Formats: sequence, structure tokens, C-alpha cells
Amino acid sequence: MEELAEDDIDILNHEKADNYQRQDGQFPIPVSSEESVASHFALVTAYEDIKKRLKETERENSFLKKRVRLLEEKLLESHLEEEASSVGREQVNKAYQAYRESCIERDNLKSQLDKTMKENMEYVKILNEQLQSKEVELLQLRTEVETQQVMKSFNSNPSNWEIDKLNSELKLHNLELDLEKLREECNHLRKELQKSVRK
Repeated sequence: MEELAEDDIDILNHEKADNYQRQDGQFPIPVSSEESVASHFALVTAYEDIKKRLKETERENSFLKKRVRLLEEKLLESHLEEEASSVGREQVNKAYQAYRESCIERDNLKSQLDKTMKENMEYVKILNEQLQSKEVELLQLRTEVETQQVMKSFNSNPSNWEIDKLNSELKLHNLELDLEKLREECNHLRKELQKSVRK
């Protein structure tokens, strides 16, 4: 490009000198045909060189434009990847937070279930103890009733004996009903406890 500028300056200087000579009333010294041909050849050569350099410059500019376009596309892709990566990290964080909350809720439910099972087991234990106590009480009462019936059959008149017998049988029947209810409650609680363990 510098050589091209120098060639243009030389041509302009040559034209300015010709103009000055014409303005002063002087005319250029005629040159020979060989000099004219040589000068014309030099101009043609300079012109072709300028055209060649101009084409090279245009090719270089085209290459640089393509290079800039590729770099812009890569830069845009990198920005998109960063945004996608940022969105991906955010989704991962949300998923991890949801998983953590789920684990905490699971642990809380497990703790509540363990506590409930422990309370139910204690209650079943108490019911079993009450059931055994009722069974013992029932057995003792039956023994007492039978003994009293035998004794009263010898020592009292029939009417009093019948009344005592009815009272004893009524008391025994009520006790059996209480015992049956207690058994049903105990069995029901055992089934519920087994269901809780299976879950």
C-alpha cells in the first residue's frame, strides 16, 4: 500500500510540473518515441500492480470479515452455553433442595411412626396385663361362686340360695363381658400395630 501511494504521488507531481510549465508559457521538452513507450509501459505496469494489490487487499478483507463472523458466532455460542450451564446448575440446586426436604420429611415421618409404634406396643402390653388380671379375677370369682354355692346349699334355705346364685351368676356374666371387650380391644390394637410395621 505504501508503494502504491508513492506511485500515485509521483504521477501527481509529474502532472503538477507539466501544469506549471504550461502556466509559465513553457512547453515540455519533446521526448523520443522510446522514452514515451518506456513511460507508458511503466504506467501500465504500475496500474497492473495497483490492481493486483487491490485484489489482494479485497481478499484479505474478505478473509478478515469471515474470521470476525466466526469469532462472533463462537462468542455467541459461548454465551449461550454459559446461560444453559447456569440454568442447569439452578435446576440441579432446585432438585437437590427438593430431595433434601423430602429426606427431612421422611425422617420426621419415620420418627413419628416409631414413636406411635412404641406407644402402641406399650398400650398393648398394658392391655395384656389387664387381660391376664381379668382372667385371673374371673377364675377366682368362679371358684368363689362354686364354693359359696356348695356351702350355701347346706346352710341356707332354698330361696336365699337361689338369690345368691343369681347374683353371683350376674356378677360373673358382667365380668365375662368386660373380659371379652378387653380381648377384642387388644386384638384390634395388635392388628393395627402389625399393619404399621408392614408399612
